[in-house]
Amino acid sequence: MPRIRFTTAYDGRPYLGWQSQPGGRTVQDKLERAFSILFGEAVRIHGSGRTDAGVHALGQVFHVDAPDTHRIPADKWPAAINTRLPRTIRVIHAEYTDPGFHARFSATGKTYRYCISSEPILNPFDAGLVWHRPLAWSLDALEEAAGLFLGEHDFTAFAALRGNEPRPIPEDYFRRTITRADVRREGNRTFMTFTGTGFLYKMVRLMAGAAHEAARGKITLEELNRLIRSPRPDDKSPFCAPPDGLTLMQVHYPDCVPKNRPEQ
Repeated sequence: MPRIRFTTAYDGRPYLGWQSQPGGRTVQDKLERAFSILFGEAVRIHGSGRTDAGVHALGQVFHVDAPDTHRIPADKWPAAINTRLPRTIRVIHAEYTDPGFHARFSATGKTYRYCISSEPILNPFDAGLVWHRPLAWSLDALEEAAGLFLGEHDFTAFAALRGNEPRPIPEDYFRRTITRADVRREGNRTFMTFTGTGFLYKMVRLMAGAAHEAARGKITLEELNRLIRSPRPDDKSPFCAPPDGLTLMQVHYPDCVPKNRPEQ
């Protein structure tokens, strides 16, 4: 069975996140249903990780083991599957990959981006696609706050618990490394981008929320720095940003040579 690596983009507003749920209203559910129709049998896809309800993606990655009866060129896969998907989900790339590749366990990092709008009145067509923050805040302070996250830290204060964490929680469970944390403004829009080796549940939203609270003067940079570098067990970021405007931009993997056709 050839293994295929897919890249997908989606508007997260209609869905309850990526991860499959009993109600079937997730991105994974829609994709699995489309593949099941195509293959004529139940299909399980494996994603690089979860995105929350309302969070968008331009570069989510998943893999599928296709039946031997579906050995078509890789560039034909997007059209084959997109005709069976809602318009808010699109497969944008496909390539055959080694059997040892795993969308989640082979990943070396991810890049997320927040789009923040400072327009006094939000365009209704942007609702759910940007984080609307028209109140006064400092771009310089936001840049400085975001930069504090760079490096390897214990992100206890910037993680929510799902309830399925290992017990006891390993000592290094909350340790992650952020390799990029930058801020860029274009007109009334500000883009805050984070790249890291991995992200905990709601970690990006908690980081962005805390950085923006610092930009508004609601938390000092000194206190934010302490939460990052010397967190106490009961510390939590003071604000969790909404899913509006948050997009998974890219999942990073070790260099590999794409394949257009499966090995025979």
